[in-house]
Amino acid sequence: MKIRNSAYALCATSIFALASIAPAQTTEQAPAAAVEAVPVAEPAPVAPVEAVKPDLVLKAGTPITLAVTEEVNSSTHDAGDIFKLTVLNDVKAGDVVVIPRGTPASAEITWRTGKGAFGKSGKMEFALTSINLNGKDIPVTGNFRQEGEGNTVATGVGVIAIGLFAGFITGKRARLPAGRELMAQLGQDVTFSPDGQLSASFDSNAAMKAAEEKTEIGKCKIAARDMPAKKQEKALEECYSKRME
Repeated sequence: MKIRNSAYALCATSIFALASIAPAQTTEQAPAAAVEAVPVAEPAPVAPVEAVKPDLVLKAGTPITLAVTEEVNSSTHDAGDIFKLTVLNDVKAGDVVVIPRGTPASAEITWRTGKGAFGKSGKMEFALTSINLNGKDIPVTGNFRQEGEGNTVATGVGVIAIGLFAGFITGKRARLPAGRELMAQLGQDVTFSPDGQLSASFDSNAAMKAAEEKTEIGKCKIAARDMPAKKQEKALEECYSKRME
């Protein structure tokens, strides 16, 4: 019996010894996958920001030469009549043309007398009122008086004058011939875009009303237009019947 137990013990010891010296079983790791390099796109070049060009401004008082396009005289025209002129030369703001030559303009006869008895000359007074640029009126100023025939003093293309009642011409009939040059002045500051276009914010009606409010005859006409329709015509006639300036 002792022999059998010893055999069992020896066998168990041998098995334990073999187990202890057997190499440990290891798990082999798979090699890491190679990481493919993704090229980074370079940022697109940023275009330089162009400097914003400032608006162009023609200041009030800027001189503008106008030429009469149709003859006006005290025999065929009356106070209140409008006659046409044209801009004679390009008007620039800096190097940009903002009012091109040929732009139409207007003037109004504010007072007039026909040929009088005993050799008295006819007389006219008129005011330059506006330049019409692409359908919008821009106010201008310039007041003139003319007496008698226009060729007694004027030479060449005409007389350029500026100021209140400038340009007196003597004779029997007040006559303003076509081609006569007259100097206007811009009535207010006017803004244009950098490419020379009249600013979209320009309010023609407000500008012309503001110009009228600066003259006595303009104030008279504004008051007349505010009257009832039946009284307007007579009130306007009274505005032109006496010298307002």
